[in-house]
Amino acid sequence: MLRSSAHLRSLLRYSQTAAAAQLQQQRFLNVHEYQGAQIMSKFGINVPPGMPVFSLDDVPKAAEALKDENNEIVLKSQIYAGGRGLGTFKNGLKGGVHICSVDKALELSKKMLGQTLVTKQTGPAGKPVNTLYIAKKMKLKREMYFAILLDRKTAGPVMIGCSEGGTSIEDLAEKFPEKIIKIPVDIRVGITDDQALQMAKGLAVSGDINAAADQIKRLY
Repeated sequence: MLRSSAHLRSLLRYSQTAAAAQLQQQRFLNVHEYQGAQIMSKFGINVPPGMPVFSLDDVPKAAEALKDENNEIVLKSQIYAGGRGLGTFKNGLKGGVHICSVDKALELSKKMLGQTLVTKQTGPAGKPVNTLYIAKKMKLKREMYFAILLDRKTAGPVMIGCSEGGTSIEDLAEKFPEKIIKIPVDIRVGITDDQALQMAKGLAVSGDINAAADQIKRLY
C-alpha cells in the first residue's frame, strides 16, 4: 500500500512537470492598426478616417475617398510589429508608411502589399504585409506619445506618456528617461479624473484639456 501510494505520488509529480514543460505563452489579442481604430471609434475615441485594403484593386477607390485638399493620402503597412515607418522592405523600398498623391498610390502600393517589411521589432526575417491602411492625411502641429500597458512590477495597468515624439519613443525613453510620464492605475478603480488630467497636463495638451482627459479615460 505504501509503495503504491509513493508510486502514485511519483506519477503525479511527473505528470505535473511534463504539463508545465508543455505550457507556452500564447497571445489571443493580435490587433492591426486599422482594427484598433475601428474599435476605438465605436467607443467615442477620435481617430483619423481610414480604410483597410486587401488587394490592389481596392486602392484607387479608397485613395480617392480619403484624399485631402492637396490630393494626398497616407499609406500604412499593417503588421504585428512596431517601427514600421523606419522599416525597410526586402525589395529595397524604404519605409512602411508613406505620404503620397492619389495618382501614385497604386504604384507605391504594388511595392508594399504582399511584400515583406523588416523593422527593429520583426527580426531579420521581417513580416508580410497582407493589408494596407489608407488613411486621411492629418495636419499635425506636433507629436506626443500615450499608451496604457500592463506593468509587471505593479501587476496592473500603467499609463505611459511623453510630450515629445511618437515614432521613436523607444530611443527617446533610452536617452531622456526623465521625459517619460508613468502613472500606475488601480485596476479596481480605473483611471480617475485626477489621473487623466495629470496625464493630459504632462502631455502638454493644447486646447481643451478636459476633452483630452476624457479621451484618455475612454481609451481605458
